[in-house]
Amino acid sequence: MKKTAILIYVLTFISITIMSCTSSKEQNKSVIKGTIKGLGNNSIVLLDDKYQPLDTVQAHNNNFIFEHKLDISNPKMQGVFIPHLSNKKGGMRRVNKTYFFLDSKTINITATIVNDNIENVEVTGSPTTKKYKDLYANFPASIEMEKYTKPFNDAFHLYNNVEKSEENLKTLKYYGNILDSLAVERGKNIIDAIKDNKESIALSYIAYQNYRNESPAFLKDLINKFSPNIRDSHYISLLEKQIKLKEASSVGGMAPDFTAVDNTNKSVKLSDFKGAYVLIDFWASWCGPCRKEIPHLKTAYSTFKDKGFQIVSVSIDEKKEAWKKALKVEQLPYVKLWDEKKETSQLYQYQGIPYICL
Repeated sequence: MKKTAILIYVLTFISITIMSCTSSKEQNKSVIKGTIKGLGNNSIVLLDDKYQPLDTVQAHNNNFIFEHKLDISNPKMQGVFIPHLSNKKGGMRRVNKTYFFLDSKTINITATIVNDNIENVEVTGSPTTKKYKDLYANFPASIEMEKYTKPFNDAFHLYNNVEKSEENLKTLKYYGNILDSLAVERGKNIIDAIKDNKESIALSYIAYQNYRNESPAFLKDLINKFSPNIRDSHYISLLEKQIKLKEASSVGGMAPDFTAVDNTNKSVKLSDFKGAYVLIDFWASWCGPCRKEIPHLKTAYSTFKDKGFQIVSVSIDEKKEAWKKALKVEQLPYVKLWDEKKETSQLYQYQGIPYICL
């Protein structure tokens, strides 16, 4: 009897332990599920907060489910992406992604695919997503923009796909100018909204998206408008990071160091050239203006190379092969680097190329 009792106790203990571990693992998982009419059995991709693929699942009869151990304590905007819609012909607005904040254990997404676009999106289970949509929809400028979005899209279609006439171009510019001015007004609405939403994660995201490229002084003032209680939140932290990056890459500051591979596959640091006058040219093989700038750079290099002057060209091409092909054509006589991870755009805070600094 004692042996039987002990055995039952051990089995019960093991069973409880297994259930406890399983329960703990399940509790740490977030579930993102939904129904998208028209999705069928196609694949759907879960995107992380940098909008990079995190997971891919196959849908079944329009339904999908992702289960992941994800951090919901510091909400970030993520999304889902439907790859097969990317191959469709689509004019200026191909909607193949939809976004939400990951702030709860279970989030449900419903939508419909209409004319190869994701429409009628509803997200439930995410309070931050609801707050984000409510804020954006109710900015005074957003309400006005709703009135002009369709006329602008119609004018865009008419000019680009029907007839490139002067009259159609005039109509397109008319509505474009209205939307541009309203976008400026919406920026003011965002700032004004902070005083009543000082602890809003959703509004901190909107502020980050709209103002992250502003000056350090502007960003410091922007952060101070929010409550100290959300100082450690994701998008306020990103704004603070932007301040440091901008200050580090400002005129007169120490040039941020970086490492990239050269055309012989050797790792090269910018600091390897310390002591010289270094002109950095950020470019890519596909960039027409970048290629047109190269003859001028060659002239500058030829003129000053014997006076302590060096040019470091940094390609941000996606593929190494494209960069190498362009090098054969251009025959650059100076240092040739490839920024595979695209780190320099953050370090030097450039938004477009060619971007050249001394």
